[in-house]
Amino acid sequence: MSKTERIWNMVSMFVFVLLLIALGFLLEERETGIGSVSIFDLLVISIATYRMTRLMVYDRIFKLVRDIIRSFSGTGIGDSLKAIITCPWCAGVWISLFNVAIFLLVPFGDLFIYVMAIAGVGTFLQIGVNILAMIADGKQIELKQKKDETGFEKP
Repeated sequence: MSKTERIWNMVSMFVFVLLLIALGFLLEERETGIGSVSIFDLLVISIATYRMTRLMVYDRIFKLVRDIIRSFSGTGIGDSLKAIITCPWCAGVWISLFNVAIFLLVPFGDLFIYVMAIAGVGTFLQIGVNILAMIADGKQIELKQKKDETGFEKP
């Protein structure tokens, strides 16, 4: 990691902290604290954060954005932005800040978060079905391998 990239990573971290502090002040001004978020809402925001992180880091819809940011590689800020948008751990932190702000500050922001959370649950279901299909395919292959030439299963 170059010295320039390290500096831009520090700048990114500083910007994140400033945004977090600004969000705290906005919530205080509106008398809406994070304490008003229920456990259920926290779960919904978490699932929405998972889905949006996956969307930004892996899914096709954000590929153009990732490619544009990658084109700035070699510049300090470009490398820092690339790290944020291509690393699920890094992106998740920024997206969680965004999601909390949307949920608590934007009218109908909760609707956006719920839609993303429902998409996240759909992703979990799709992954689960894919795993079950792979297990079933494996079992079918095992059964076929156990059969002898006459078509009967071996004991």
